[in-house]
Amino acid sequence: MTTGPKKDAVGTGGTLGNTQLQALGAALGSDPMSGVAIFGAGGAVVWANPQLSKMFRGPDASPEQSIGRRLNQVYPESFANEVVSLIDQCAATGKPALMRTIWRGEQIYTWVQPIKSDPADTGDAAGSSQVLTISRKVRGDEHPKDLFSAVEFEKLDTKTIDLGPLDVLSTRELEVLALLGQGLSAADIAAVLHRSVKTINTHRESIGKKLKMDDRVKLAAVAQRAGLRITDAARERT
Repeated sequence: MTTGPKKDAVGTGGTLGNTQLQALGAALGSDPMSGVAIFGAGGAVVWANPQLSKMFRGPDASPEQSIGRRLNQVYPESFANEVVSLIDQCAATGKPALMRTIWRGEQIYTWVQPIKSDPADTGDAAGSSQVLTISRKVRGDEHPKDLFSAVEFEKLDTKTIDLGPLDVLSTRELEVLALLGQGLSAADIAAVLHRSVKTINTHRESIGKKLKMDDRVKLAAVAQRAGLRITDAARERT
């Protein structure tokens, strides 16, 4: 029988030691645009890079504040429970997933890839299941790059979002802003929402006052940065 080389952990179900996993995460995490983390069962944070901490917790956040803790100890419970459920699902099925959310007013895509740690590191003959996550901010007018194009993966939106500065807007105002971000005119938005043009202009004026910007182009840019979709208006807010 011929023994072949050990497969890579990402996308093939092979195993890596904890040191190798962290080295892999560090290599991926050197990209200043990517937030990278390794999670264990139940959403335990095994490792994370600074970019991920800043992306989800603010410019002053650091990985040390999360490593060794569970997600529900760091993030709002409703959001943490969603992510933990996805992490555990991917670890159990061995199938990757792509998660979309809006966090701190920006659209973020997170690729969740199951991996297995080396049994020699854990003492577990089967090897413990972990997941590698890669998060990137993606504007609404961009298309997220498929990092795992060779395999099938589940796509989902989180039920809970953090609108950041957009949280001051009402549900209807978020719908109008989302459509502004798509380049629709007041007349087009009125047709989509079954409202009068006058009503839409009133909503747009209210949005401008709340966000302190009256320029239509700037409002559209805000919606694009958030990747705002009309369906996002009805999602649960943190």
